[in-house]
Amino acid sequence: MEKKDLPLSYAQRGMWFMERRAGTTRYADPMTFRLIGELDVTALRESIEDLVRRHEALRTRFPLVDGAPVQRVVPDSEVPLPLTDLSPLPATEREHAAARFLVDDLKRPFDLADGPVVRAALIRLAPREHIVRITLHHLVSDAWSWWAVLLRELEQLYAARVRGRASPLPPVRTQYSAFVRWQRDWLTSPAYPKQLDYWKKTLADLTPLPPLSLARSTPPPGEQPPRTRWFTFPQPLYDRLREVARREHATLFMLLLAAFTRVLRRYTDTDDILVATRGGFRTRVEFEKAVGFFVNLLPVRTRVPVAGNFRNLLRQVRGNLIGVYAHRDVPFERLSADLGLWRPGFRPAISVCVSFQTTPEVPPALTGLDVALINHDPFSPYPLDLGFYEDAGALSALLIHHPDSYGDTAAARLLDDLCQVLHSACGELGRSAGNDGPPATPARSASGKEDL
Repeated sequence: MEKKDLPLSYAQRGMWFMERRAGTTRYADPMTFRLIGELDVTALRESIEDLVRRHEALRTRFPLVDGAPVQRVVPDSEVPLPLTDLSPLPATEREHAAARFLVDDLKRPFDLADGPVVRAALIRLAPREHIVRITLHHLVSDAWSWWAVLLRELEQLYAARVRGRASPLPPVRTQYSAFVRWQRDWLTSPAYPKQLDYWKKTLADLTPLPPLSLARSTPPPGEQPPRTRWFTFPQPLYDRLREVARREHATLFMLLLAAFTRVLRRYTDTDDILVATRGGFRTRVEFEKAVGFFVNLLPVRTRVPVAGNFRNLLRQVRGNLIGVYAHRDVPFERLSADLGLWRPGFRPAISVCVSFQTTPEVPPALTGLDVALINHDPFSPYPLDLGFYEDAGALSALLIHHPDSYGDTAAARLLDDLCQVLHSACGELGRSAGNDGPPATPARSASGKEDL
């Protein structure tokens, strides 16, 4: 091990191991944008390289040393921006060709040992129309790194490059290596056993959630990639959900999670419903603007009777989530090892993940360009992964499902049931509305952001 090598964070270790076991790159983390206007290609490429120079995570390699991965930061790393010119094609073929290119690009592997962990590509559709894709490996990024840090910095860097000026950004105060050291120190502090005691009590005698009755008994032949299904909630229902959550002193996510646990209960024989939600390790203000993989998986265990009062279920979920977020510093990978949360084949006990995306997804405002996000189908290691997105006065859900376990019909059924349960819950809570005391205070990070 070289002098400056660092171990991986616990979340990185888990991801590295799962990808190594799969034998292929599964955790690519791309951002893709359509650019309309006069693009300065040189300024764009140099701005991307400026980002890499600023953030050590983007210059990290993951070689094996004595059989274990370490992270090693290299001094510099160029980021080529190869151009694929599709403008000679007929207009009807350009979009199809671009879509094929993006799908193939997402399948390109990363060499984690030798790097780089950042790549970029540019497609020209017309003289004033381009598509740019910047892909990071998820080991060095998360949603907050992208939307709150990198894309905001890209705006300023590109504007400066176009005008021939120096970067206006101050030096980065905290790099990901500081978090790795902090986590290592925290796990040897008195705070760790205190939080671990909470999890021991919460997850005592845990039985992993079995496959739902909707699951396929026989998987289709061959490995198939995860599929996605989007659903936008009707505006009247969304408005009612916000009002009900406010009246019940709960967050919108608490209400949505309570409803989905009731949906899951319909398709299993146990009332012990275990799911997970994603939380961040950015509980300290110094990590606010750091780039890296700060995601933690938090188990949420709920007792869901077949026919119970929804208000009681909501109160239980509210208490569970407040407790979970108050003890969020224990890495899931360490928790799994200490409590034995593994199923045969080194699979974690989690099979369903439910999250609420609170990071605003605002495309970068690049000088002289109209910029629009191009979505892609994300990967998830979980058979069912439900994400909620609240943006521009609307509420949407994205369900990622593995077709070897849950086909399109099952996925559609789950979303339909969720909508039905939410309608029913609004009606039930509306009929029995009352003042239950002062509102619970949502958990907040050191920076003041709501975590629930």
